[in-house]
Amino acid sequence: MATSSAVAVRSPQIRFKYVLLSALGLMFLFVLWHNERFIVDHSHPDWQYYFPVRWWLIPHGLGGLTALLIGPLQLSSRFRQRHLRVHRMLGRVYLGGIAVAAPMGMYIAAIHSSVPLRFFVFALASSWMLAAGTAFAAIRNGNIQMHRQWMVRSYALTSIFVTGRVLLAIPAIDRAGEAIGVPVLWLLLVATLVLTELGLAWRGICASSRT
Repeated sequence: MATSSAVAVRSPQIRFKYVLLSALGLMFLFVLWHNERFIVDHSHPDWQYYFPVRWWLIPHGLGGLTALLIGPLQLSSRFRQRHLRVHRMLGRVYLGGIAVAAPMGMYIAAIHSSVPLRFFVFALASSWMLAAGTAFAAIRNGNIQMHRQWMVRSYALTSIFVTGRVLLAIPAIDRAGEAIGVPVLWLLLVATLVLTELGLAWRGICASSRT
């Protein structure tokens, strides 16, 4: 009876997680087409913009892509239980991707972005490294629950590299440029952090109700 009750409580959470990851996957495909095709299509206007920092962009992009793709596996309880050794190995790769992508993003912003956008990138990259570093410190100290919570926060920040580009592609925001785009990115950062905390709190409430 207790098992069926637990399954009933977990099922909506599992379905929501799958819906969320599916939506993120669709947004990722959109970003590849809308924002990143300049990599192979050199007639795209973004190619001229990114050309001066192209060699810095490569490690930044690869590191961010690594974290983005590995994150869902790291958040999967089923995968972690069945493949704990692989989970630990991929966790190191995930942290390595952030350790490369975040500083590279800050450097690119420092030399190639406007001041308002630079401040946002610095805040996002610093929060990203802080969340990942805290998750790593927690698991090193054997605090599994805190590790999982900070990994969720870390991946929520990772997702901004997709959700932010989707928002900026909205025609009204795109036409307005940085005057609207940068405030929208700040709102997205705040909303992502707040919704993540609400999600973590809700999981705690559900766990308490089952005890």
